[in-house]
Amino acid sequence: MESTVEDAKAESASPDVRGTFVHHAEALWTQREPYGPAGLKGVTISSYAALCAAFAALGGMVFGYDQGVVSVVLVMPQFLSRFTRVSETASGAGFWKGFLTAMIELGALIGALNQGWIADKISRKYSIVVAVIIFTVGSILQTASNGYAVLIVGRLIGGVGIGMLSMVAPLYISEISPPEIRGALLVLEEFSIVSGIVIAYWITYGTRFMGGEWAWRLPFLLQMFPSTILGLGILFLPFSPRWLASKGRDDEALQSLGKLRQLPVTDARVQQEWFDIRAEAAFHRQTSAIKHPTLQSKSTKNSIKLELVSWSDCFRRGCWRRTHIGIGIMFFQVSWSPSNAIRTFANKRYSNSSVSML
Repeated sequence: MESTVEDAKAESASPDVRGTFVHHAEALWTQREPYGPAGLKGVTISSYAALCAAFAALGGMVFGYDQGVVSVVLVMPQFLSRFTRVSETASGAGFWKGFLTAMIELGALIGALNQGWIADKISRKYSIVVAVIIFTVGSILQTASNGYAVLIVGRLIGGVGIGMLSMVAPLYISEISPPEIRGALLVLEEFSIVSGIVIAYWITYGTRFMGGEWAWRLPFLLQMFPSTILGLGILFLPFSPRWLASKGRDDEALQSLGKLRQLPVTDARVQQEWFDIRAEAAFHRQTSAIKHPTLQSKSTKNSIKLELVSWSDCFRRGCWRRTHIGIGIMFFQVSWSPSNAIRTFANKRYSNSSVSML
């Protein structure tokens, strides 16, 4: 097996005569036996991997819940009486209200940009735990805030956690999923986001009848429960086989893969996927060594430099088309459409039109 992997690395990752790195994308296995059918039927067959993916998708629910809560809280009289800066009678209320909602997005940007190297460094699992801890700190500040400044800081810190979860949860799901149902399981992330929004609407619909500040503090408090469940429960799920292989922990990767597929590690399909994962990890290591030979030592300085040049590689020849496709997909996805702004300020617009969602 070792010699076969070395042959695969030599074929799949080699510089051509001009010094340009060439990736031969042909399948390492020309005849691959599937784990099962695609679609919902395949999900039922690979039930353990599906359950792990569904649990990891709680990160999306946290994001959706926060969006739904803010939409209603911003027009609660109990909230406006505490934070008079965003009340209707305050000067510049529109700016401060927009600034309040924008902080979660700014934090999410910071979290998403940094989660890549964190997930590579400490694993997908443990990076989810880190994200949950950061989000919990932000939620505590929002729940206990007695002034606008504290609320803003809480929103920013909570946004960092949300951004980290939004990045690593789909990554973890994709890396643990069988190829036949990977797309189907990734849909769980978007489903969880929408579910979180709906749950938040119903919770705030109920808490609006409460007297005092718990009408808005309780919804902020409750968002810590799904994140805490995620942070504790993820510790009992398997590591990503691809991350283990990237760290040279091949035997552990095989064991994790067998557990995820609920098959013995000697099963031909598990062996084939294990081979593919190891060959891909070897290819990426060799790619990095060829492109950046002076940054391969394990010093902190070189690690930071390697992370930065890896980002710049996305816009260089051989990769920029893929980068543009990824950016284009995200640009035209719902995240870049007005839907987020409409959802956040829907209650405000309805109240101005003499229609209330409350």
